[in-house]
Amino acid sequence: MVISYNSCASDEKDKDLISIQSFFERNDGSQWTVIEGDMRIYLKLNDNEEKALEVWRSEMGLAKLMAHKECFYYSYETFNNEKVKVLEDSNSKLEFTYLDTETWTFSRDGQNLKLEFKSSDKSRDPVYFEKTTDNVHDLDICPKESSESDSDWRFLR
Repeated sequence: MVISYNSCASDEKDKDLISIQSFFERNDGSQWTVIEGDMRIYLKLNDNEEKALEVWRSEMGLAKLMAHKECFYYSYETFNNEKVKVLEDSNSKLEFTYLDTETWTFSRDGQNLKLEFKSSDKSRDPVYFEKTTDNVHDLDICPKESSESDSDWRFLR
C-alpha cells in the first residue's frame, strides 16, 4: 500500500523565495546574446561582485570576417569599486550608475533581457538580448595584438 500526499506549501515557499531574490541571484549564470550593429554580443550575469557582468563581443563586419576567423573581445565589470554605484538590485530590475554620469538598467521583458542606457546628454533605444545556451567559454578570444583599447561592455552607449 502506497500513500501519496501532495501539498502546495512548498510551491508557495519557492515563489516567496524567488520574489525576494536580487536580480543577480535570480539570473545567476544566465547567458544572453544579441546582434547589435556589426557586433555579436554575449552577456553573462553572475551573482558575484568581482565579475558581475561578463561580455564577449565580436566585430562582424564583412571585411574583418573575410580577413580573420571570428574572434571575441572579452571583458567583465566589477561592481565592487568606486566607479559603479548600484541604485537597485531587486527581483525584476538591476539599475546602476557608472562614474555618476551614466545610468544602466537591466530588466526582464518577457523571455528577453532588456538593457537601457541614459546619460545627461544621451539616451538610446533599449537593447534586447535573447537567452542562449551557447557555451561562451568555448568562444575564440581575439589575440592580444588585435584587441581594441576599449573592449569593455560600455560599447553599448
